[in-house]
Amino acid sequence: MNIYLKEKIGNPELFSGRQKELNYLLKWADSIKNELSKSTALLSRRKTGKSCLMQRIYNILFEKNDKVIPFYFEIKESNQWLRDFSRNYFLTFINQYLAFKTRNKSYIKLRKEFSHTLKVAQKENFEDIAGWIHDVENRFYNDSAENLWDMVIDAPRYIVEDSEDKVLQMIDEFQFINRYIFSDKERNDRIDNLAGSYLHTCEYKNAPLLVSGSWVGWLMDDLNKQLPGRFIKFPLGNMPENESVETIFKYAQVYNVPVTEESVFLMAQLTEGNPFYIDGLFRSRYEDNDFSTKQGILNTLEFETLRLDGSINSTWMDYLEAAFDKINDVHAKQIVIYLSKNRNRRVAHSEIREKLGLDMTDPELEKKLKALYRSDIIEEDFGLYKGVGDNIFDKVFRRSYSNDIAKFITEEAPNEYQELIDKWEEKYRQTKGELNLYKGKYLEFMVWNHLKNAHKNQELYKNMLLGLPEEFVYDEYKQILSYTAPPLNPVQFQIDVYAKPKLDGYALIGEVKNRSKDSPFTIDEARAFMKKAEELIEN
Repeated sequence: MNIYLKEKIGNPELFSGRQKELNYLLKWADSIKNELSKSTALLSRRKTGKSCLMQRIYNILFEKNDKVIPFYFEIKESNQWLRDFSRNYFLTFINQYLAFKTRNKSYIKLRKEFSHTLKVAQKENFEDIAGWIHDVENRFYNDSAENLWDMVIDAPRYIVEDSEDKVLQMIDEFQFINRYIFSDKERNDRIDNLAGSYLHTCEYKNAPLLVSGSWVGWLMDDLNKQLPGRFIKFPLGNMPENESVETIFKYAQVYNVPVTEESVFLMAQLTEGNPFYIDGLFRSRYEDNDFSTKQGILNTLEFETLRLDGSINSTWMDYLEAAFDKINDVHAKQIVIYLSKNRNRRVAHSEIREKLGLDMTDPELEKKLKALYRSDIIEEDFGLYKGVGDNIFDKVFRRSYSNDIAKFITEEAPNEYQELIDKWEEKYRQTKGELNLYKGKYLEFMVWNHLKNAHKNQELYKNMLLGLPEEFVYDEYKQILSYTAPPLNPVQFQIDVYAKPKLDGYALIGEVKNRSKDSPFTIDEARAFMKKAEELIEN
C-alpha cells in the first residue's frame, strides 16, 4: 500500500503484527460510515506501537477512499498557548481533509498558516472550507482563545454533517491536553480540564475519536473524571508469540542481520513481544551485533539496558526521570525498588510501610502509590500493588536506582539475563519438534535471503525451480517479504513469499511448508495457492 502520512516506524515494511487490533479497529472505523462507532481510547504503556498503529490506520483509510476521512493529530509535550494550539489543530484537520478529498497527499504537509491553506481551498474550489478558514482566522485575531477553541473543536463534525462523509479523529498523546495547554500567551495559567471540552463532541457518531496516551494512568484518570462513560477502553498489550517471531524475521531481513531458528525463539521470549525492545535490539549501536548466537543476543541486550547510552536505557530513563520529577516524593524510588524486586506478587500497604520503615497512614501511602501507578511505573490489582511485569524495564530501573549499582551492573543483571536465556534455551530444546511456527518462519526467511542474492547467480537458482519461462531471469528485487491481504479486503489471504522486482521483471510468489519428503503438495493445496495468487494480482 502507499504511504500518505509519514509513519514514525520509518521503513513501512517494518510494521508487523497487531493483526487482531488492526482488524478490530478497521472494522470499527468502517462502521463509522453508518454512525455506529463509539469514541475509543487505546490504553497501553509507552513504546508499544500505539502511534504506529494509528498512523497505519490513517494510511489504510486514506488509500481506501471510502467516505471515512482520517484525521491524525499529535499533542506535543511542550507548553502551548490555547490560541496557537487551536489554530494548529484546525489547520492540521483542514490540510488533511483537503488532501483526502483531492487525493493530493502533499497537502498533508502544508504549513500551519491560514493563507497557505486558504489558497489551496480556493484553488481546489472548496468554497465551504474557504469560508471556515476565513471565520476561524477572524476569531483567531479578534476573539478570545476560549471561543476560538469552542469553534475548532467541533469543526470536523460540522464540516461533514450535511454530506455522506464521516471523520475519524485520531488524537495521539491525549493525556498532554490537560498538562501543556495554557489560557494565556505567557503560559502561566495551565488549563487542567481541557479534555472535558470533548464531553459532548466525542459522542457524535459522524466524527468519533480514537485517542491514545503513553501515560496510561494519567489518561485513565482524565477519561474517568472529565469524560465519564464517553470512551470504550481498548487495552493494547504486547504482541503474541507468532507476531513477535514474524516481526523479528522481518527486522532481520530489512537490516540484513543473520539469525537462526533458535536465536529468534530466544529473542521473542526475552523481548516478551514488546515491539520497542525488538526495534531497540536491531537498531542498537553495539558494534559486535550478532543475533545468531545466545551470547551475541545477551551482549546486545546488556549494552542496550545496562549502559546509559543504550537506546532502550536512555528512552526509559528519560521517561522515569520525568515521572519522578512530576511525582516529587522522597519515598517514590524506594517504593518502586521494593515492588520491582517483588513484581511477581501483589504487595499490601502494611508490608510496604513495614519493610521500608514509612511513618504514614494508609491514605497517605495510597496517594503516593496512585501517583506511581498513574505514571505506569507500578501496577495496581484490586487495591494492591506490584512492580511492572517486564524483565527489561526492571533491569533498566534497577541499573540506576538499586542500592549497589556497580554490583547490579557487573553481577546481578548479567546473571539474571543468563538464567532467563538458559531457561528459554532449555525450553526450546525440549519442545523443538513442536515449534512448527519457528520452522516455517525460518524457512521463509531462508527463501527471502536466497532470492535477495539470486540475480548474482542466475544458473544456480534457475536450476532450483521447474517450469520457468525461457526468458525468465531473477531480478534485483525491491521487496522480498510475506504479504497479507489488507484487513478490509473481502477475501483474506497470506502469501509466504512475495518478491517484487525493482523494474518490469517477473515477480515471484511462493508457499513455504515445513513437512517431510513423504508429504508432497496436494492438488487441493495447489488450487488454493492459485486462488491466493489471483487475489494478490487483483490487489
